[in-house]
Amino acid sequence: MAANKLLGYLKKGTCTALALAMLLSSLKYTEGVNKFFASDNISVVYAASEIDGHKFVASSSEYNLYVSEDDLSLVIEDKVSGARLESYPTYDDGKSNATWLGAMHSSVVMTLISANDDTKQADLINDDVTKNITYTDTGFSAQLYWNTYKLGVTLEVSLTDDGLTTRIAEDSIKEDGESYYIGTISMYPYMGTSYLDDKEGYMFIPDGNGALVYLDDKEGRFSSGYSALIYGEDVGFDESEVNTLLLDRYNTITEPLQILAPVFGIAHTDDQIAFLGIVEDGAQRADINVMPNGVSVNYNRSYARFILRKLYTQPTSNNSTSGSLHVYEADRSHSDLQIRFKFLSGENASYSGMAGSYRQYLLDNDMLKKQDVSYKTRVDFLGTERESWLLGTSAVVMTTTDDIRDIYDDLISNDVTSILSVYKGWQAGGLYDLPIRKYKADSKIGGTSDLTKLITESEAEGMDLYLYDNALYINPDEQNATFNVVKKVNKRRYEYETYKDVYDTLLYITPSRADSVLSDVVSSYTKKKVNNLAVAGITNTMYTYTYSGTKYTRFDTAASYKSTLDSLYDQTDLILETPIATYWEDTKAFLDMPLYSSSYILEDVEVPFLSIVLTGIMPVYANYMNFEANKKEFFLKMVESGAFPSFYITKESSSELINTNSSDIYSSEYSSFKDTIISYDKQFKSLHEKTADSVIVNHELLDNSITKVTYSNGVVIYINYSDSTQTVDGISIDTMSYEVVE
Repeated sequence: MAANKLLGYLKKGTCTALALAMLLSSLKYTEGVNKFFASDNISVVYAASEIDGHKFVASSSEYNLYVSEDDLSLVIEDKVSGARLESYPTYDDGKSNATWLGAMHSSVVMTLISANDDTKQADLINDDVTKNITYTDTGFSAQLYWNTYKLGVTLEVSLTDDGLTTRIAEDSIKEDGESYYIGTISMYPYMGTSYLDDKEGYMFIPDGNGALVYLDDKEGRFSSGYSALIYGEDVGFDESEVNTLLLDRYNTITEPLQILAPVFGIAHTDDQIAFLGIVEDGAQRADINVMPNGVSVNYNRSYARFILRKLYTQPTSNNSTSGSLHVYEADRSHSDLQIRFKFLSGENASYSGMAGSYRQYLLDNDMLKKQDVSYKTRVDFLGTERESWLLGTSAVVMTTTDDIRDIYDDLISNDVTSILSVYKGWQAGGLYDLPIRKYKADSKIGGTSDLTKLITESEAEGMDLYLYDNALYINPDEQNATFNVVKKVNKRRYEYETYKDVYDTLLYITPSRADSVLSDVVSSYTKKKVNNLAVAGITNTMYTYTYSGTKYTRFDTAASYKSTLDSLYDQTDLILETPIATYWEDTKAFLDMPLYSSSYILEDVEVPFLSIVLTGIMPVYANYMNFEANKKEFFLKMVESGAFPSFYITKESSSELINTNSSDIYSSEYSSFKDTIISYDKQFKSLHEKTADSVIVNHELLDNSITKVTYSNGVVIYINYSDSTQTVDGISIDTMSYEVVE
């Protein structure tokens, strides 16, 4: 009983010296390991006064925190297991120069821009830094000032019940000199680091759905790591790339998948301790960096970096070929910078634990809402497109409202009774007549009144038909694009190249204009009792831009789009296409979830991290299976991740689209996919009846290409990706198949 009391005190972080002395007689102490054994199965770790030169600072219910006053590096200790995460390398191989050692050990590492645009590193090891440290009940606050550069920040570190927050408030950032300015800031970039293969485990990359980089010895195979902006690239700075086209017509380059959630992490599976990093403030101007050993140094690290100033190209005249200058932003970005490290121990110290922890974090902070996850097969339709004709364009009609009625009737007669559909190209002028300004359907598909009637009829039969609106673009060939379009920071208009024949260039409309247009069109929808809306474009695009001489940042863009989507969510039944995490609370379903990663060479294995987070919370729909080369594998990926299938359907043959901007739709005719839709609906409906609205609690990559997925209601799914029948846990799984155990 005394042992249990002591364990409770230590968990609460309230054990006094007197209480400890009174209870020591009932415990066995093992010298040298700082552990008291309360029984054969339970041990608790008391807080030492110092670990590796780091003094004890604070204790939470699960962890102890230690800090070095020299460089503010940290040691985090699990109070039950004694496992530790350090923010610095505990082993020095003697191969790192002073600059790298400074980056490895410092709590704050900055890239500085000098007056002549040279860059250098500022850290707490190699520079003259004045530190003023104030301790708190949960951690400390440190005022840091680099005297040589006349730059300063205040670092706040606070231990929570399940982790740690590190913060630099916007108003604490000081740039007092005229010779050096801050380019980037990183806080604890070596948190959880390890040397070569000293630790077993992996680093988590939020690339696409998710990927892992194992903590094995990479033997110097990689000269660079993974680095990508959270929420995608910034077109306000990035120059348009000149891509090599096949036959001067086809773009053969596949764009990498973007980061949809501001997360990263490291798991030490041998010690059963891990962390998930969540960028809470400043994510719009931050990137995620995952560097395996051998990239410059022999240490593994995964971290976020905040970008305060970016380099861009400024033309020196209106003639784009006459010359340009490379300059940095004069004014830095303005935002608080904060990272939350959520620590995970025991069986939760895994990517599944990270995903579950992130899900709970989103729910607890009202950033995610539990939606109706009833199963529906997604069958989208293309209405009309346009092809060049004489002096203008002519309509290419692919699927009318009557065609949709016929398809629905046919599917219902084959027991496909629950369908979600997104109708693209319904508007007058076709798919690329953008932006949509009012609720007016193309007469060639049946007109506005018949489309309204179809939506009402479909709803009565359990079919949810949504109208598609890509609110990001304006088509300068169809609409006046003189005003309200996005210009980059160099004042040049941003142009999106489609690499298609009819409309080769689209423009971005400004966020304020997008809000105004969407407000008007939704008003015209709701007057006709139309509430189903599917929005794309603004759901995963974030950029810096200039308008009327004023510069707007990605923070401004994100805030404007968030306000727009909040309003739409309140007025309509809203679903979003591939939304970033910021907008997850504004959608009833997630459309076009990537089931893969970008397949970078450094990635060892793909994992369905985002799917684990969202499955069971909202309906998650995969990309269209029409265009997947390996349909068997893609089917199993959907089973593995809990995603629902999606089809892009036309009544007419896709060959009709060869001279349109939808020429890449090479297979879509309903007659070709009817049997597949019926088969998929039967299989996924049956699977969903077993998993219901439960969430994924564990995802395991077993030997021989077997994946095991466990749901919160106890259902287990085994997926066999191998070319032979496998037996796992006494369950036989056929090649390229799956088995469900309830």
